[in-house]
Amino acid sequence: MTIPSLVQVMDGIEARLATIPGLRTSDVSPGAISPPCAIVGVPDIPEYRTTMGRGWWTLAPTVTVLTSPTLDRIGQKLLAGFADVTGASSVAAAIEADRTLGGTVSECWVSDFRPLGLEEVGLIGYFGGLWTLHVVAAGS
Repeated sequence: MTIPSLVQVMDGIEARLATIPGLRTSDVSPGAISPPCAIVGVPDIPEYRTTMGRGWWTLAPTVTVLTSPTLDRIGQKLLAGFADVTGASSVAAAIEADRTLGGTVSECWVSDFRPLGLEEVGLIGYFGGLWTLHVVAAGS
């Protein structure tokens, strides 16, 4: 396995999210939101030498799902479906159905979820949640 780029990892995550019916996906922060929408964030690299070092490297990319332009019953129920551990709408189930992200990494799993307040995109507040993933890949 060759060392994957950050873009390859992000594309692999987006491909897994695209398997969730009705969820729009993006591997970059879009200019306009059409909920429900999942955005794969560029992961932090706290220290290159240890994060992207020899042998194995690890990343903690995030996925933000925005469900509605207001905190409402429909948005909350949508978010609960995305946060479930199993089911057709589950972010965790979609990611972990192929923990190698199409052979790009050695392993990827969802480590946590937290609901967000209203997140502003283009001067509009959206309700949603944030998932943190854990990615392990072969290094140089």
